This record gives sequence, C-alpha cells and structure tokens, in this order.
Amino acid sequence: MQALMLAVIGIALILAVALRSVRDALLVLAPLTLAAVFTVAVAVLIDMPFNMANVLVLPLIFGLGVDNGIHVVDRFRRERDVSHLMHSSTPRAVLLSTLTTVGAFAALMLSPHQGTASIGALLTIAIVWLLLFTVLVLPMLLSVVRPQEPTTEHRQ
Repeated sequence: MQALMLAVIGIALILAVALRSVRDALLVLAPLTLAAVFTVAVAVLIDMPFNMANVLVLPLIFGLGVDNGIHVVDRFRRERDVSHLMHSSTPRAVLLSTLTTVGAFAALMLSPHQGTASIGALLTIAIVWLLLFTVLVLPMLLSVVRPQEPTTEHRQ
C-alpha cells in the first residue's frame, strides 16, 4: 500500500509539472485510478487473493499506463476536439502498444510459479482495464471539461 501511495503521489507531482496543469494531471490519473479499482474488484470477484508477489501490480499499473494518458491528453490539447482526437492516430497507437504489453504479461500466466502466474493474470486484467478507460473514458472526461487553449508549443 505504501508503494502505491508513493507511486501515485510521485506520478501526480511529475505530471502536474510536466503538463503545467493540475487538471490535466488529474485527467491522466483518472484511467489509472479506475483501472486499479476495477482490477481489485475483479480480483475479489474471481477469488484471487493478493500475495507478496502480485501486490506489486497496483503500483505497476500507474507506471505502465501513465504514458497512454499523457498521449491522449496531449493530442486533445492540440486538437481541442474529442472527435478529432478519436479520429487521429493516437487511439490506434495506444491500442496497439497496450496490446503488446498485454501479450507480454499474459505470457507470465503460463509460469509454473504461482506468484509469477498471479502477477501475469492481474497485470493482464489491469492493463485491459487501463486500455478501456484510456481509450473510452478519458476522451469522455476530456469532452466534459472546458477545452484548454493551446500553449504556444502546441500550436502548429
């Protein structure tokens, strides 16, 4: 739990500075937080207890998925329209890069070591949730918030 809190706080601070916007940092964190919550919910539903190995999945979600949210928010800052965002190359790039990550971690489920297999299972679940929330929910959130005027480095 301590690692999760440190990861979230560290990522939030870095995002706020890098994006120069607390609002955008929170938007990037939204799919990550939802993925963590839904991963825990699925683990409870399928009766997969957390152990010393797979408990690391929760902070890993934040580290593995933060880039997808950054790409989506950055493209939205440039496009300033969710429709343009969704028809750009960004959602496809997020989908394809995330699917390669899912494939890599899904392979861990084949491990004979129970701890490694449980890490693979939970990370696969988490990353699928992360993909869904980043590609579907984050654009919806972006459409609700007032579009931010692009900064000079985002103007083309």
